[in-house]
Amino acid sequence: MSRTIDADVCIIGAGLAGLFAVLTLPAETNVVVLDKGFYGLGSSPLAQGGLAAAMDPDDSPELHLRDTIAAGAGLVDWRAAKVVCTEAPDRVRDLISYGCAFDHNGDGSLNLALEGGQSVPRSVHTADATGAEIVRALRPAAEGRFLRLEASATRVTSLSGRCTGVWALTTEGETVLIRSRATMLASGGAGALFESTTNAQASTGDSLALSRGAGARLMDLEFVQFHPTALKVPGSPRPLLTEALRGAGAHLIDSEGRRFMVGRHPDAELAPRHVVTAGIIAAGDAFLDATSIGIGRLEDEFPTVVAACRDHGFELDKEPVPVVPAAHYMIGGAATSLDARTSLHGLYAAGECAATGMHGANRMAGNSLAESVVFSRRAALSIVEDLAALPVDDVEWESPPDAPVAVSEDLRERIIAAVSLGAGPIRNAADSRAALLRLKAMRSELGSDIPAVQAGAMLASGELLVRAALAREETRGVHVRSDFPDAREIYEGVRTVL
Repeated sequence: MSRTIDADVCIIGAGLAGLFAVLTLPAETNVVVLDKGFYGLGSSPLAQGGLAAAMDPDDSPELHLRDTIAAGAGLVDWRAAKVVCTEAPDRVRDLISYGCAFDHNGDGSLNLALEGGQSVPRSVHTADATGAEIVRALRPAAEGRFLRLEASATRVTSLSGRCTGVWALTTEGETVLIRSRATMLASGGAGALFESTTNAQASTGDSLALSRGAGARLMDLEFVQFHPTALKVPGSPRPLLTEALRGAGAHLIDSEGRRFMVGRHPDAELAPRHVVTAGIIAAGDAFLDATSIGIGRLEDEFPTVVAACRDHGFELDKEPVPVVPAAHYMIGGAATSLDARTSLHGLYAAGECAATGMHGANRMAGNSLAESVVFSRRAALSIVEDLAALPVDDVEWESPPDAPVAVSEDLRERIIAAVSLGAGPIRNAADSRAALLRLKAMRSELGSDIPAVQAGAMLASGELLVRAALAREETRGVHVRSDFPDAREIYEGVRTVL
């Protein structure tokens, strides 16, 4: 059974980028938003840290830009970074107008947190639950302005070099063609492709598979940022123990109580994330000791972390807690222009699924939320501009995509194991090649139901991540290549495009 829905705009993803775009589009726009059925369980609400914006008199967009370039390990596109650093303050004001209750000081000014890579306090935040607060405010603000469809996008359609819509499979098993004049990718990252992740299970890299299937250009897929300190507990996602804890005085220790980062790097626990990640992996069993901070400050500044630890039986103020690196943020994605257009006319992207180039090889803290609101607005404005030049009835019917035949129950787990091997925080050519062979061998196992459709997206996206990991023969930014342990001059300024 299949049906057709006609729309001006189809947005794939119902998180921060998708909601902000809805609010930027004119109210009369006919918008369909595809939500995979994980309502409220995407990665946007999980963002603990703040939104980087030059809101303080001692800060400026120019200083924000310099910090961003310094963090990006030689690969930052300064034009994209300048756009975000310049426009982020206005987007913060927009969020406040939509009802976001950010933390303020006693004098009424915004309370700005100092996060990794920032030379001055710059992160607008709500305690350690900023993403949850932003999504809480945006949902009611956007209510009534779009049709929400619980479905997984299975294919982006195109005609004569222009995107014409999306095929989707609903949670009830119905095939739907959304014939849209403009289509926006806002589906988040790919953290769920890794065994250890802070991402929601919905973050399966769908945009990578959709972009590749439509012929849109992809960029920087080798750069997946791994957070060093996720709580080492069963299940997914793993609770994130924010870097700010280490900034507040928490230490990393091994099973013998030794601070193993001392001597490994001059900044010890506050070394770059890939250095701390490598140290934790080398230590085997690692623990975060925050007992010196005190329960008062912990509960005041880190309530989400304290609650998460208690949910798993740990008291952060009384005992060291086990930690493990976890996939946290996908830097690469669908390559976009400064106006959020992809290489396929009529297809736009914003948020974690887009590769603007602003992060380079290493995302500075706070820049992900800033990039998302800046570029989702730019995507919406581009859509409005392009729709004005398009006729209404230029979308043609396409036949449903073919459905494969079978799926095994453990396919998802095997995909995750292969991607973790080939594109993990510490990688090498032999492991990446072995992972590619495993992933290619799984192609024949895909089926036609919802779990199989999602597994198919994971498989296609996983192959892309591993191929990019194999291509960059150096250590740069967010990962370590054990067979190429140093950055190489021949890769300076070089981007991986697939």
